[in-house]
Amino acid sequence: MDTRYTHTTSPEMVPPPDNPGSGIVEILALGQSLERVGQREEARALYDEALRTGAARNAQDIAHLHRLVSRAHLQDGEFAAADASALLALLVSEDVKDEAGRGRAINMLASIQWNQGNLDRAQRLFLQARESAINSGEARLAAMTATNLGMIATVRGEHDEAFSYHRSSLADARSAGLADEAMMALNNLGLLHAQVKRFELAHEAYREALEIGAVLGDRSKCMLTQLNVARLHIQQGNLPAARAACDEATMMARQLGDTHTDGEAAHIYGIIARANGDILAAEAHFLTAERCANARKDLILQGETARELAELYHLQGRNRQMLQRLNQAHRLFAQLRARNELADVDRRTALLESDFLDVARKWGESIESKDLYTQGHCIRVADLGCALWARVCADDDTSIFWFRIGALLHDVGKLLVPATVLNKSGKLTVDEWALVRRHPAAGVELLADTEFPWDVRPIVESHHERWDGTGYPHGLAGEAIPLAARVLCIADVYDALTSKRGYKDALSHDAAMALMRADVGTQFDPTLFIAFEIIVRRGTWRDTPAQGFAAITAESRAL
Repeated sequence: MDTRYTHTTSPEMVPPPDNPGSGIVEILALGQSLERVGQREEARALYDEALRTGAARNAQDIAHLHRLVSRAHLQDGEFAAADASALLALLVSEDVKDEAGRGRAINMLASIQWNQGNLDRAQRLFLQARESAINSGEARLAAMTATNLGMIATVRGEHDEAFSYHRSSLADARSAGLADEAMMALNNLGLLHAQVKRFELAHEAYREALEIGAVLGDRSKCMLTQLNVARLHIQQGNLPAARAACDEATMMARQLGDTHTDGEAAHIYGIIARANGDILAAEAHFLTAERCANARKDLILQGETARELAELYHLQGRNRQMLQRLNQAHRLFAQLRARNELADVDRRTALLESDFLDVARKWGESIESKDLYTQGHCIRVADLGCALWARVCADDDTSIFWFRIGALLHDVGKLLVPATVLNKSGKLTVDEWALVRRHPAAGVELLADTEFPWDVRPIVESHHERWDGTGYPHGLAGEAIPLAARVLCIADVYDALTSKRGYKDALSHDAAMALMRADVGTQFDPTLFIAFEIIVRRGTWRDTPAQGFAAITAESRAL
């Protein structure tokens, strides 16, 4: 499930000055209303105009307007402009020795650093902002900075520190009677408790948040809390309770005329429908969530929805669509990792990669169920190919992982070749051989709409090319053949020779190696073949199939 914490770029994260001048009140109100409906450019123009015309009569108002302009730029990803406006706000506040304004400007500068992925710099600035808040007695800013520091700790997986900061935020808010800040702190504590599976404490935090919201009459924050409650119930497997909480949030949204939560609610309804076996409804809900996420440029919701759609398509056996969605989710999570914006992103990415392996294996099994002569071929080729790839081409697990995905999918184009042709025991006709020779190109077509994080297409397309240029489908020669395809070609031929097929018996290792040596320089890359001989000399790679490619590649590196 999506784990969202109240964060620094939200509109409420730029508090107003303590005593705004009378001339600025209407400008601030109009600007905030424009921002609420997504008209940030118009709001920014309004703030800029107020600064140019001198509508702001005192330093506090001027600094506040600069902070609002900075936030508008930040929300549009215009980091340099955001930084410049925040620095102006800081200079104005320091010029009049406004410690609270100084802290607010530094808090904005920290947010800009955070959104660019500079967590260390952001943390140092948030600590400075918190010091200014404490020195000036600005309780709201103290609560905000504690929340921000808690979020950084959460992203880093430092749960004890995160709990400490969120509890400090709650204490700061309570001591100053800031019920809205207390409600946000309770939501963040609830999310953190849920993440570490302290479910009862999470429920307790949400219950208190809802009680405060009811007293305040703040249906907007109650709505967001109910969505968190729904996610918690899903995490616990209580689908009826999850639906009830989501229904409550949806009702509040309709009463408020709020469309911002439509995507969140649709995402939750999709998970519930899928768990109940209503596949069509689940897909419709997820696609609604995706449209909302795209419209809001919400990377977290986009990534989570893509992952949920991948799981849905997995249940239906729609492997191609599953791969497309897994790739989409992987790409989005990579962006979120770079921005340091999502807690436990590494765990989520690891789960995605596990799904990649699963679907690649299943496609391999689909191929082998058609081609009775290649049972286990894809996995064996992937194991041996990864061992060779690790020795000669890469020393990083990421590259080896994606090479394995490509190896498992190298014959995927055979799904488009008739089974009668694949299983023919006699000599193929010219037309039948043309069908078989087309399987690399067919594989590329099957994967055309899938943008893998690492380029697996050359493995699929070029594993039947030959060093001397007489292979297919493009007649590439020498180093014009992609390196990954040259590696896989060796593993593919070795397994074909040492496996029993309908038209031949399996060769011994020595016999297969003798035949392959004769083709070094014609079919195989001579340099790669030397490394291959080292790997298979003792044949020990065959003894570790259950341990997977990590054990095999570790052994090949040590040889």
